[in-house]
Amino acid sequence: MKCGVGVCAWGKGVSVIFLVVIFSTQVHTTFTCPKDCFCAPHSKNVQCANKNFLKIPDGIPLETLELNLNENKFKNTALTRRNFTDLYKLQNLYLSDCGIETIAVDTFADLTQLTWLDVSKNNIRFVADYTFRGLNLKHLFINDNPEIQLAIGAFAGMTTQGLYMHNCGQRRLPVDLMTPLNGSLKTLWLHGNNFEAFSEKWLYFFRKLAHIRLGGNSFHCNCEIKWLFAFYKSSKNSLFAGAEQPQCGSPRLVKNKNFDDLTDDDFRCELPTFQNVDAVFDTKMGKFTCQAHGDPAPTLYWIRPDGTTETYYPRPDNVGRENMGVMFMTDVKLENKDLYKCVASNPAGNVTFSLNVVWPDLRPPPTPKPTKPPKISNNVIRDDTTSAPAKKSYIKDFAGDDSEVYDWGGINSESSKMKSEEKPVVAAAHKKDIDRYFGVVDIIGAVVGTFLLTLLISVTVFHFYYKRRERLRQDDHYSVPDEINNKRGPNSVYIMNEADENRIKMINHHNSSDVAS
Repeated sequence: MKCGVGVCAWGKGVSVIFLVVIFSTQVHTTFTCPKDCFCAPHSKNVQCANKNFLKIPDGIPLETLELNLNENKFKNTALTRRNFTDLYKLQNLYLSDCGIETIAVDTFADLTQLTWLDVSKNNIRFVADYTFRGLNLKHLFINDNPEIQLAIGAFAGMTTQGLYMHNCGQRRLPVDLMTPLNGSLKTLWLHGNNFEAFSEKWLYFFRKLAHIRLGGNSFHCNCEIKWLFAFYKSSKNSLFAGAEQPQCGSPRLVKNKNFDDLTDDDFRCELPTFQNVDAVFDTKMGKFTCQAHGDPAPTLYWIRPDGTTETYYPRPDNVGRENMGVMFMTDVKLENKDLYKCVASNPAGNVTFSLNVVWPDLRPPPTPKPTKPPKISNNVIRDDTTSAPAKKSYIKDFAGDDSEVYDWGGINSESSKMKSEEKPVVAAAHKKDIDRYFGVVDIIGAVVGTFLLTLLISVTVFHFYYKRRERLRQDDHYSVPDEINNKRGPNSVYIMNEADENRIKMINHHNSSDVAS
C-alpha cells in the first residue's frame, strides 16, 4: 500500500512514541519493593528498617543502590556471601542492630560498588582475616560491638577512608592491624574504649590522619605514652578538633586528669624493684625464680655463668605491673660454684641481682653395712665387739660381789675395759670371774619367781588368818548364849550388864569342871 509523505511520517512518529512508552513501563515495573519495605518513588533505595524481619527479605531488586536493614533481629546470626548475591550495584548497606554474631570471609566480595558499610551495634565477637577483602569504602562502622576481637589481617585486601571502632571495649590495638589501611585512612574514631597505652609505633600512622578521637579511654599516663601527650599538644587544634580530649585513668596522682591539665613531668616511669629471688635444688634439677615490680612491668632476663640468657616478657594485660621469670636447670654439677644474674629492665632503667650459687650435695648417703646380731649362748646375751655401744647395760659380777653395775657409756667403752682389766683373779671354784649379763629369759624368770613367792606367802597368811578366826567363833559359841546374841543392836555391838557377866562366869566355870573330870 502506498501512502503519502505526511501520512508515513505521522505513522513513524506514533511508532516511536509507542515504543518509548512500552520501554518506560517495563523499567518502572521491574523495580518492585519487597513486602513490608518502603521504596521512595523514582529512587532505588530499599528501606526495611525496624520491620521485625527474622532474615534478609526476599525480592530485593537487583538495581538497589541503598539497602537499610537496621534494627531487625535476624534468627540466623551469621552473614554469608549468598545473602547479597547479584546486588552488584549496591553502594550503601546498613546492618546495624540486627543481632549479627559472625561474618564469613568474602561475605561482601560481590559488592564491588559498595562505599558505606555499617555493621555496628551487633554482637560480633571476632573478625577473621580477609573478612572485608575486595572493598573500597568511604566509611566502615564496626562500633558498639562489645569485646570484639580483630585478627591481625582483618582489614587485609580492603581500603577505607573512615574507620569507626568506638565503644567496643578494646584494651589494646596492634599497629600492624592498621597497616593495610595506611595511605587510605583519614578518619579514625577509637573513643569510649579501655585503651591504656599506644606504642610509639602509632606516631607514624597518626601523622597521616585528618581526624582522630581518643577520648573516653583510661590511659596509664607513664613515660610510655609521653610521646602521645606531646603529639596531642602539637596537633590538638587540627587533628583532635571537636573531639573529647584524652584522659588519664592511672596512676593515682594523675587519675581523671585531662591532657590539657598535665605537663611532661607527669608522665614518669618507676624503676624496677626485686620482690623475690631464690633458688631451689633437687637431686636432678635446680629451679631459679626472679620476681620484680615496676612501672611499666619489667622484662626479666636470667643470665647463666656461660653468658646464655633466658628472657621473660610481661603479659600485655599485666595490671599489677609485676613479672616473674622461672628458669630450670637440669645439668646440675654438684661441685660447681657459679654466678647467676637476674636483670629487670623497663624504660626507667635496669636493675641487676647477682646470685652466687653453691650447688649442694644432695646425693643420698651411702647405705650403712648391716651389723652383726649379738651372740646368744646359754641364755646369756653377749655383745659382739663390732656392735654399736648400748646406752645402758646391766653387768653382774659373780666373783663374790653381788652389786649391780650400770654402764651408761656402753659395754665397749674405755672405762669398761679398764675396769675389767683392773679386777684381780679370784680362785673361787677354780674358775675365773665371769661377767654375766642378764638377758630377757633371766628377767622374766625373776619376775615369775617373785610373783609365785608372793602368791605363796599370801595364801599362807590367809590360811592362818581364817583358821584363827574359825577358832574364835567356836569359843564365842560356847561362852556366849544365844539370848545374849539376840540382844545385839543394829550395829552388832553388845554392852553386857552385871547380871550377864555373872552368868557367863558361871557357865565358863561349869565347862572347866567338866573338862577336869
